[in-house]
Amino acid sequence: MGGFWTHLIVALAAGVLGVLLGVLARRSTSAPPVPEEPPKTTPGTSTDARVGLEHALTEHRDAWLCELNRCEQAVHRAVRAADTVSSLPVRRGLRQVVYRMDAELPTVRTLVQLARELDAGDSAVATADSTRRVALRRIQEGVVMAVSRFTELGDQLAGVVAELAAGADQEHAQRRIAALRERFPLLPAMSAILEGRVGSGGTPETTSLVRARA
Repeated sequence: MGGFWTHLIVALAAGVLGVLLGVLARRSTSAPPVPEEPPKTTPGTSTDARVGLEHALTEHRDAWLCELNRCEQAVHRAVRAADTVSSLPVRRGLRQVVYRMDAELPTVRTLVQLARELDAGDSAVATADSTRRVALRRIQEGVVMAVSRFTELGDQLAGVVAELAAGADQEHAQRRIAALRERFPLLPAMSAILEGRVGSGGTPETTSLVRARA
């Protein structure tokens, strides 16, 4: 008799345990998944940093366009100065100087374009002994030379016009124009610039530009 009750109790306990396990299993499968919280980030931090870097690099490279603009403005000022001269022979001589200046502007544009492509502000890549750094340094010297010589020649041409306005004779003006023509070519060959066979001799502004990138 005692064995009967023992078996009955064990059977009931096993049944209750089975029911509990079934209920727990149904609850675990039917419960909706809890969404995971995304990692917290500071709004706009990465975007602001990227925009700031792009802005800095743009300003860094566009400084070269300012140097090109100085050469172009020197030619424009020379054109306007030559057009104010009433004497046809003198005006023709001044325009010949202006044409020679304008003919060398494509060289300056090429130098500036090369400088902007090389000067990406990546000092980690462009080390002091790298080919890229050496090439950029030589192109810098060419740009410095171009700005110095274009602005100087433009000022000298304007000086001839000012002397004429002050009463100088045409013979004196023609001698000055002949001296200006002897200044050409203003720039050496591109191969000489890239090989580093030129001197800088730049203005304080352009020299500081080179030092800032050294």
